[in-house]
Amino acid sequence: MADDKLSILVFPEPEKIKRGKGRPLPPAPLHVPLPDKQEGRLQPKLDQLEATLQSSTAGLEPERVLVIEIAGTVSEFKRAVEGAGLEWFGESDIKKDADEHFYQKPKIGKRFFKDKIEGIAKEESERIYKALKESGWIDENDYPVDQRPFPEELSDQKENILNAIEKAKRRKKVKGCLFLLFTNKEKMKKLQSMWKKWKNQKPLEYGQTNWKEVFNQTRDIRFWGLKEILGEFKMIERWKKLLEPDATDPLDVKFQIELFYRRSSADREKNEKDVKELLHENGGDVVGQFIDMDDIAFHATKAKLPANKIKELVDRVQNGGEINTDIKIFKFSGLMYVRPTGQSIETTSDDGMVIEEELDIPKSKPTEQPVAAILDGAPNIKHPALAGRIELDDPDNLGEEYQAGERKHGTAMASLVALGDLNNPGSLNSKICHIPVMQPDPTRDRDEGFLDEVFFEDRIHRAVKRMLGGDGDLPAQAPNIKIINISLGDPDRPFINSVSPWARLLDWLSWRYKVLFCVSAGNYKEDVNVDLSHGDSNEEKVQKTLNTIKDSLMERRLLSPAESINSLTVGALHTDQTDTYELGHRVDLLPNSNLPSPISRFGHGFQDSVKPEIFFPGGRQFYDAEIKIGDGNYRISFPRVRPGQKVAWDGELKTVFTKGTSNATALATHNGVRIYEMLKNLRADDKNIPEEYMSVLIKTLLVHGAKQHQDAQKIISGLVNSRRKKEEISHYLGYGSVDVERVLACAEQRGTVIGYDKIKQDEVHIYKFPLPYGLSESKEWRRITVTLAWFSPINLLHRKMRKAKLTFELEKEKIKSMLYAERSDSDHYQASRGTVQHEVLEGKREISVYQAGENMNINIVCQKDATDALDDSIAYGLAATLEVGDKVDIPIYEQIRKGIQIMTKVPANA
Repeated sequence: MADDKLSILVFPEPEKIKRGKGRPLPPAPLHVPLPDKQEGRLQPKLDQLEATLQSSTAGLEPERVLVIEIAGTVSEFKRAVEGAGLEWFGESDIKKDADEHFYQKPKIGKRFFKDKIEGIAKEESERIYKALKESGWIDENDYPVDQRPFPEELSDQKENILNAIEKAKRRKKVKGCLFLLFTNKEKMKKLQSMWKKWKNQKPLEYGQTNWKEVFNQTRDIRFWGLKEILGEFKMIERWKKLLEPDATDPLDVKFQIELFYRRSSADREKNEKDVKELLHENGGDVVGQFIDMDDIAFHATKAKLPANKIKELVDRVQNGGEINTDIKIFKFSGLMYVRPTGQSIETTSDDGMVIEEELDIPKSKPTEQPVAAILDGAPNIKHPALAGRIELDDPDNLGEEYQAGERKHGTAMASLVALGDLNNPGSLNSKICHIPVMQPDPTRDRDEGFLDEVFFEDRIHRAVKRMLGGDGDLPAQAPNIKIINISLGDPDRPFINSVSPWARLLDWLSWRYKVLFCVSAGNYKEDVNVDLSHGDSNEEKVQKTLNTIKDSLMERRLLSPAESINSLTVGALHTDQTDTYELGHRVDLLPNSNLPSPISRFGHGFQDSVKPEIFFPGGRQFYDAEIKIGDGNYRISFPRVRPGQKVAWDGELKTVFTKGTSNATALATHNGVRIYEMLKNLRADDKNIPEEYMSVLIKTLLVHGAKQHQDAQKIISGLVNSRRKKEEISHYLGYGSVDVERVLACAEQRGTVIGYDKIKQDEVHIYKFPLPYGLSESKEWRRITVTLAWFSPINLLHRKMRKAKLTFELEKEKIKSMLYAERSDSDHYQASRGTVQHEVLEGKREISVYQAGENMNINIVCQKDATDALDDSIAYGLAATLEVGDKVDIPIYEQIRKGIQIMTKVPANA
């Protein structure tokens, strides 16, 4: 078989039709308390809330942010809130344990009781089911009916049956919503009025009827308070550590204040005035300026208070006790969060070997304008590896803040984006735009990062706007940028539930400028405790280390802004291209190149979407045994020696070996540019692919090259014990590691076809993928990979945020009954929760007989998500690949190519 690379193919324009209105599947019934029970639960809470407003702290307005936590969902509640005169701040999804009041009713199938009750087999379970059904104790959909008499014939088994059902209730968490509303004395009276009507079963006014469902489903109602303000970022614990007797005693404690975003500019100005006055009352002040970003609903400032005031607050909090304070700023109604200020990126130590040697790098220099940009620290553009490859734009003159030898992280990232791993460098045709956004911080040992008075949201926003939109009279400085590298993360803001302002900013910028951000998942740099033995095999080391990682998943969550919905998040594989190295005293805790690096952080993302989506090599990270702490405790080995990725360093001819998710992200960006260069040269029907689709096609193809390695799947599957095994495996592996060469070209046994277009709400775009007639009746293994990617506008006030939901649907009859292919990697439902859907299907069974000219439909559907109506047309990219083993004598590519040619000659709507 020939090894010549073959060009990617392009779909003809799709057929476009309107989507039919289908009925969504009904959710499992939610049990809520009866009205009298609910009244008994909530009336004391409402009375207490009203009393709190009446006795508000002197000097502060009697207004607060109200938190209503419900089980289930209520549609269009925002309208009902505004109809009641309250200000809507947003909503978020929550999951809580079931209790006696709120639980999801379990579905009682014929085999429900098998193995749930001792001695109950299949036949007996079916008999119990039949008796419950005939008595009306379970309804036509097999859910229990409240307050129905228990069947007499099952009375001897009643206790066991009810216990089995009760356990099923408690096992499943209850999904719900958390609403944030702004209220005051007058608006609280309105709320009490609606509550009284609900209690007395009287109709609510027009536009307020959804309050009935809210009152039915309310689990808790309270004011936003110190628990939320200080608890989200564990500020008490942070301050306690900062103010320890043996710590350096600061005169002032600095922190960031994030305010609820008020719609009225006058309200925001008043909040700023109140914050300053309240800080001054306790000897504090703002640090720098307020930031007010309407596009991402972000209003914040940096602040400081005397250390003795913070110490008073910390001392009043006993272990596990309630947070209380007389410091008025922390009781301010407009305060949403207090969080740490300043941020240093996670660079490695300065210890280690710096190599000075002649570099074997490509002599050719790029001539094209930048396609990729880097937002990072200042680089050393005079380094031989970077000279002529980087266009530096430093509007804030941050480069002047660096001393000799300090341009480390920015130089390393520029090296990786421009040339890849210097172990095996590859040149790009275009230069790289590099805008410094960090600088050395003299208060943190001159680590690169963001100073206390600086908002990284502001620096990132101004940099992207300068590149792609211009700044005032200044035109866009790099208008052709399609992909932006952000190998940065906020170690003080791991993703939990709510999307951070930084991630919201990337989502908005991505949609506004149709640009792809590649973001690092973040590094986990804490010690690892693994009970290794001297004689452990590599397999045993892997198993023990993965068990340790599994136990620490909560601490290994993504670092902001890695939860960004529109961005691609990149994790690090435990591999690199270094051939020779000395292990020395170091230990390789995870000797398997198909698995994530032991320092890589893990998902899921927002709405339990797949994050990180993709993995690139991040260098092999070794560890040192930390004897002082105790046997089995391992600390990251920092010296910059082999193995790892070889990168340029600050200094003439200097190089080092580094590791981490920053490296993996930079390699993703490097390969994203390679994809752009391939697409630019790709011609379909003598027409170039329009530039407006390039970013989304880069996103599509980066993910399209991803596959969960079979060995990694097998190892990780041993860690999870869940009916949702695929979803749990993606927690560790995402969509898989990327082989870019597979999407840069095709092979004789592998054909890839791409498509692109814009789609509106309730439209369906139908692409026809030619099925090679050589596969008819074939028993050969085959794989079908389909990827769909897009950028979505966002709705910051909706719990889902994503306005545009795109999905592809494969022709089921062709997949199941003819090709006999089944999903081998990601969970279908999880794959549709983000802005990239990637599915891999494989089969070995004999394919049904079909004739030449047979096609498989790929239907792309566009639906609204976090919006009443989707007004925008959504640009998307599609890629589909069909392949067989490379030794199979079937010309897959050629037969797909001919099928595309035939369709191209026929108008899509003919």
